[in-house]
Amino acid sequence: GLWAAAVAAALFAASPWAVAFSRKIWQVTFVPLLALLFVALIVSALVRKRYGNLAWALVALALLIQVHPSAVALAPALALWLVVFWREVRLRPLLVGGLLGALSALPFLVHQIQSGWPVLDSYRALPEARWDLSAVQLAWEAITGRGIHALAGDAYPLLRLVPQMAWLFNLVGWLTVGACLWLAWRTVNGWRAGEPERRQSARLDLILLTWLVVPVVFNLRHSLDLHLHFFALLLPVAYLLIGRAGESLLAVTVSGVARRAVQWGSVAVAIGLGLAQVAALVLMARFVATHETPGGFGTPLGRYLEITEKTMAAAKGEGAAEVLVVGEGDSIVVDPVPAIFDVLLRDRVSYRFVDGQSTAVFPPQRTVALLTPRAGEAAAWYEAWPAVEAVGRKEDYYGGYSLVALDGSWPQAELDPILGLRLFENGVELQGYRWQGDMQPGGEAELWLLWQVLWQSSEDRHFYAQVLDTADQQWGQQDRAGYPLAYRRKGDRILSRFDIMIPPEAPKGPYCARVGLYVYPQVVDVPLVDEAGDPAGYVVLIGP
Repeated sequence: GLWAAAVAAALFAASPWAVAFSRKIWQVTFVPLLALLFVALIVSALVRKRYGNLAWALVALALLIQVHPSAVALAPALALWLVVFWREVRLRPLLVGGLLGALSALPFLVHQIQSGWPVLDSYRALPEARWDLSAVQLAWEAITGRGIHALAGDAYPLLRLVPQMAWLFNLVGWLTVGACLWLAWRTVNGWRAGEPERRQSARLDLILLTWLVVPVVFNLRHSLDLHLHFFALLLPVAYLLIGRAGESLLAVTVSGVARRAVQWGSVAVAIGLGLAQVAALVLMARFVATHETPGGFGTPLGRYLEITEKTMAAAKGEGAAEVLVVGEGDSIVVDPVPAIFDVLLRDRVSYRFVDGQSTAVFPPQRTVALLTPRAGEAAAWYEAWPAVEAVGRKEDYYGGYSLVALDGSWPQAELDPILGLRLFENGVELQGYRWQGDMQPGGEAELWLLWQVLWQSSEDRHFYAQVLDTADQQWGQQDRAGYPLAYRRKGDRILSRFDIMIPPEAPKGPYCARVGLYVYPQVVDVPLVDEAGDPAGYVVLIGP
């Protein structure tokens, strides 16, 4: 009825986790909607006797599972409904729905066939399944909104302005439990009632109850670690149960004008409960918008905008030709910091990204390097150059950024020169090196290799560095791309780090390194060239 719908809608609209999920570009955002559509079609087919809608229900379930595999937990519920309502099941819509659902998954099936069924390999690699109550706990948190403070991540100790309203959130959970008990009792009593309306209500109650309970029971035994968003599909049904139970309770306990007053009073209570949750969400959003929350939402967008403006000002003031963003990763596709600054710097300045965990880049022209809080070991290579301006603030919870003005030079005093043949056919010249780390059996050797791009090459070449003993016996190797081909520029000097494990059975040093390049992915060695441009070997030996 209208009253139940109003209560359910108010609770869902203010549900903390429903709002949190909806604020992300994430497939989980669609799970509650598709789950609601799936069950609505089931009710239409099996309760309202519009039999053809069973086919569309199966299509909705197939799409739901493809959107997020947590929806597989609804498959046992579907099987239960088909058994319980077997008199209402028609073979034709069942077969048509199954076929259409399978066709919707055809791209996935083709990929699996072409790739040798990697999904089966993943299934076999799963750890042994275990029993626990984490599904109950996570379902409770999803429905009630408990744990929403986790969005603050490691900044949780600073969370003072958001009130702790666990008791209020738990109230929603206990209302759900009470609704389940009442509707379960009503289902038992109305299943064989004489009035068609009571029988229909009992069947609808059963579908809603099993929608809530079956996914939780299904996940009591699991191989994968469960996460809260796995239970996003329960959000609509919990609030529907509360609204439906409340409406039915009022119908049997209050009548007349008093009933209407209690109905709308209850709606007001639901709205008040929702407003309290909204207040907590707004305050929480305010906190994450103004504070660093590592492990939660991360750095606020306003902070990135501030850093971008200071970087632009520094580049202009230094007459820099470009900006290097040095941080964790260099891919705008999979690494967060490059993805963000790719948007903020685009069409404003020339820029490149450097994975500071393994690379340092020194262009031949004036450049401003933006060192992020996770610039890695590469940050140490930029310490010899003057800082333009620190863009981090002391009151920040999580680190700070700094700007360095590069003048076209590169670190030389810290490196040993490489003599002899050192220029490869693709224009890469090895110029210096430095050993670090634990240079002994069982240790990890760290080799920093300085190389320069003398001319551009269209093919991607990767490096390999091998550790050798005095008898030229190899005891370890690491391969690296060096620096992405798309980012390389003529004249760049680049430092690349190689971490090479030396096995315990290796003899004691001294050790040297053998460095070469190969065409990727064909793995064809790239030759060295002499002064005349003729091939002259394939590897460069680097002393201890």
